[in-house]
Amino acid sequence: MKGILAVKAIVDILLVHAGYLIVFWMRSTLEVHNISAYLNVAPWLTIAAFVIFYSYGFYSPASVRQQWDEIFSSLVCALGLLCLSALALSYILQQYGFPRLSIVFAAVLQMLLFLGWRAIMVRWSKKYVEPFKLLLIGPEESALERLNQFQNDQSGHYQVLAILTPEKRTAIKTVPVHEGYENLKRVLDQVKPNSVLFCTGIPDQIRMELLMQTLAYGADIFIIPDFYDIMVAKSRLEQLNNIPAFRLSGFANGREQLWKRAMDIALSLIFGLPALILIFLAALALKIELPRAPVFYTQERISRKGRIFKLYKLRTMVPDAEKHTGPVLSGADDHRVTAVGRVLRLTRIDELPQLWNVLKGEMSFIGPRAERPFFVEQYSRDIPGYDYRHVVNSGITGLAQVEGAYSTSAEDKLRFDLIYVQTFSPLKDLHILMHTIKVMLLKKKAM
Repeated sequence: MKGILAVKAIVDILLVHAGYLIVFWMRSTLEVHNISAYLNVAPWLTIAAFVIFYSYGFYSPASVRQQWDEIFSSLVCALGLLCLSALALSYILQQYGFPRLSIVFAAVLQMLLFLGWRAIMVRWSKKYVEPFKLLLIGPEESALERLNQFQNDQSGHYQVLAILTPEKRTAIKTVPVHEGYENLKRVLDQVKPNSVLFCTGIPDQIRMELLMQTLAYGADIFIIPDFYDIMVAKSRLEQLNNIPAFRLSGFANGREQLWKRAMDIALSLIFGLPALILIFLAALALKIELPRAPVFYTQERISRKGRIFKLYKLRTMVPDAEKHTGPVLSGADDHRVTAVGRVLRLTRIDELPQLWNVLKGEMSFIGPRAERPFFVEQYSRDIPGYDYRHVVNSGITGLAQVEGAYSTSAEDKLRFDLIYVQTFSPLKDLHILMHTIKVMLLKKKAM
């Protein structure tokens, strides 16, 4: 796999430079001063391209299993950033013989070249990359939940071969269900999975025994983490009087909150003017659609340390949408969402007024999603560890929004939130911001 990814990276860089050279040839600008300027920028452009492509996951093992919508959105974002980088580098290095218009034309040509190259990679991966052939281990309820998720996936990259539970209570026709953790070795030999997924709810001692047996078998192991696993993941090994011990650093400290606040203010000011223009255009569309309805709406949400604040958004639903139902989470085909509102949700323009919340310090650009008090109370009661997501400000975007989907369960969103709270850094925030742009192009992440 590493060799394949290395070849992929080399071809990617070659296609980037091929795009510029082909445009030079098409525009008849293959003069000495043009080539000289290009060659002066090329080394820096190579570094920028690799960093951008790596940041968008072009060379992760999961990239060989990406679907076309993810590939396309990643390419649009990566090549768009590369185009801006090339413009900036030519200006900073004062290489004016590298024509700006050629850089823009090259971005379009690069897109076509990359789509062709990725089409070859997709066909290759379907033919030669083996899907995950999974054995699910865990309590029946937890295992069935994961089975449904895999069966609803249309990519063809996941195949559940069997389930192993402590006891079988439900008849399942789609996959074999084996009973008794003590039968793991027999089940592994019979089913022959290449991957094993450990679901939540397995007692610690039993899970350790099952892990050891699975390691001896040789399959890849995936573990759905609980709160304890997430906390320990960032720990470091130390010794106390020759006693080996994991040291937990805890959640966000004051210094981390300081740089986060500085970044929030800077980004709010940078994006403020473009956001005002988009908000104005969206307000016009909303008024044309429903002249007497308000353009904005406010709603109570919960942020850091359980503080309640008023969140600002553009209205995307009919007025008084919850008058007869009370608080209800919006679904994929919510009839309360208006035509204009649906466009605003798909493009995330309805979230732009939250820049004011960020500037006021009530929210952050990146953090756990700000939920309503009604749902926070419900989740806190039903999901252990839910309140720990409130040790940082809620965010406009976050790890759960980038890595999950709109339909991701509250428990899995909490796992993403806790992982972020435990591991956030300036580079992590930059990574999430870059991927937020990609996610905005994916319909399945929006509604």
